[in-house]
This record gives sequence, structure tokens and C-alpha cells, in this order.
Amino acid sequence: IKRYNQMCELVGLKPAHRILDVGSGNGLSFEIFNKENEITGLDLDAKTSIKRNKFKYVQGDGSDMHMFKNKEFDLVVCVGVFEHVHPYEKMRNMAEEIRRIGKGYVILIPHFWTIIEPHYQVPFWQLYPRSLKMFLTKHFNLGNYYKNEKGEYEVLNYFRKSGWEKLFPDGEVFSYNHIGPGIIKNFIVFRKINA
Repeated sequence: IKRYNQMCELVGLKPAHRILDVGSGNGLSFEIFNKENEITGLDLDAKTSIKRNKFKYVQGDGSDMHMFKNKEFDLVVCVGVFEHVHPYEKMRNMAEEIRRIGKGYVILIPHFWTIIEPHYQVPFWQLYPRSLKMFLTKHFNLGNYYKNEKGEYEVLNYFRKSGWEKLFPDGEVFSYNHIGPGIIKNFIVFRKINA
């Protein structure tokens, strides 16, 4: 709830603002905290389990949101998605679409220097060499991931602040300690509504 409140404060969210949540999933990162705003959820899945008033669901890809007009939403939200998007060109297209569709936006991604990587839940996982990641994923259950015979692992996008500024040149990048003093840390990339 603290992280949600910080995101809302940064962008100046008000109850009358219309929101698009890109990568809404089951609504556990944004919709669960918001009971006031009209929200449209967009996700690759064919359906969602989100049950709330003022919610509409659209199946689609965040890198091609042609179904929405320029500045159609007051705020575009994207929580915990960008680190999973590949290749870089698709991620760049998604950033451009978010900037096009929203009067404001707020993006949450893991910080490059987070101590505990939130997906694998291993200290400084993002800095390990590929060979060590393959060994660990082959022999151990890590975070939400289970042992893989081939040692395959998900390559996650970890950029420094300048990398996110390149994708969102009209926004600001805020460092947020989600748990403790940097134990799990996020970047919040945002552009204020009506900025």
C-alpha cells in the first residue's frame, strides 16, 4: 500500500482520472488498492480474474495499443512488466505507446542495485554471470522459479537510471525502497498527469 500511495502521489492521481493498466494480470499490484478510478486492464491473457466495479478488460499487447487514441487515458500504469519484455525493440515500442496513450504514466520496475532480486530472491542476482545463473537454476528452486534440468533462466531487464531515462525521455525516475534500506528497491518512472 505504501508503494501504491507513492506512485499515486508522484503522478497526482485523482478519483476522476481514467486509468489504463498495461499488464494488469490478476490486479494484485494496482487494482487491489484502487476502488475509486475507472480502470481498463490490458494483458496478453484471454481473460482476467479481476472482479471490481469500474473495471473493463481488453486482451492485447502493450507494444501495439492501436485500439486506443492519443492521450485517451489520464494515467497509464505498468507494474512489474518491463523487466520481462524482449527484445529491446518491443520494449521501446511499449514505452512509446504508453507515452502516446497517457496524459501521465507510472512504471514500476526493479532497481538495478536492489539487494535481493525480487523474482529469484537471490542477493544481487542481476549481476551474476550467465554460467552461475545456469548452475543455480539447474540445482536449486529459487524464488518463484523451480529447478530446470537445462539450467535455463529468465533473462530480466535490469537497466541503470539512464537506461530508463532513454526509454522515457519526458519522464522522471524516482528510486523507491520497497523493503528496508534497499533490500528490495524499485525504480518508479513517471510523468505527472497533465504535466
